[in-house]
Amino acid sequence: MKKAILLPMLCLITLCGCEKSTELSEITGNTGNSENPETETPENGSLTFQLHTDKTTCNLLDLTVFSISFNRTVSMLDISHQFDSIAWIVEDKDKNLHSFCIMEQNKKFFQWSHCFYYPGEYKTYLAGYKAQKETFRSDTLDLQVVTKDFLGWKWNEFPNETGQTGTGTVNLFNSDFELTYYNQLSDNGVPGWNLYVFNSAGEDEQAFYEKSSEALYHYITQIYGAPSIDRNSPELTEAFTADFDYHPDYATPLAIWETEQTRIVQLRIDKNWPTARIYTEPLSEK
Repeated sequence: MKKAILLPMLCLITLCGCEKSTELSEITGNTGNSENPETETPENGSLTFQLHTDKTTCNLLDLTVFSISFNRTVSMLDISHQFDSIAWIVEDKDKNLHSFCIMEQNKKFFQWSHCFYYPGEYKTYLAGYKAQKETFRSDTLDLQVVTKDFLGWKWNEFPNETGQTGTGTVNLFNSDFELTYYNQLSDNGVPGWNLYVFNSAGEDEQAFYEKSSEALYHYITQIYGAPSIDRNSPELTEAFTADFDYHPDYATPLAIWETEQTRIVQLRIDKNWPTARIYTEPLSEK
């Protein structure tokens, strides 16, 4: 399985491990107050920084690269002297804050990557902390994360070749829910996307199936609404057989969604051990 990699000048974030989403208080040391942390004006000539990104409009699950730059040439000692830590902060439209520490005593990332899992408008900035106080904040960047026909993909842009291995996405705010996907063509040439959660920690297969199946169901429901045919419906098997071109072996349909462009089904695959999968095809008249 391929994982997205970071650019030169830092370790591979996908191999170093990702931190879960944290409240701002976990980085600042403040408790219960995430509105405007106490700030201090930097002294003249002191170290400051800015946040940069390779794009401000992002497709869902598309890799977006971020980086930090300083106002002058710096050494690791300079950074450590002025800041105990520097965090990348993302605020969603509901004012929820998510953070990932890019610099502290044992790590310093100058560039990092992330895939946004939900559409919407985001504000993002960098914050530096000293003695549990925010001492500097970069300018804020506005991001727009958009969906296409299915998540961040359009059917008329479907890859010419079928994917041979899954491509993993980077979720810095929740490493327990990192999606993997691959594309395929059915025997009659109908394109399809497969989406699943990779069991990277080697958990018990049955327990992981239950957890990942529930997570995928809620993920698709949050983006596309309630299924058109929900779990335990007697219509599921007949609808899956009639409406979808591709029917993998050992598959049981669990729920079906339908949008203007796409049919989506959640499957349980019972081969060697149970696995959960989302499979999608373009909507077409039979």
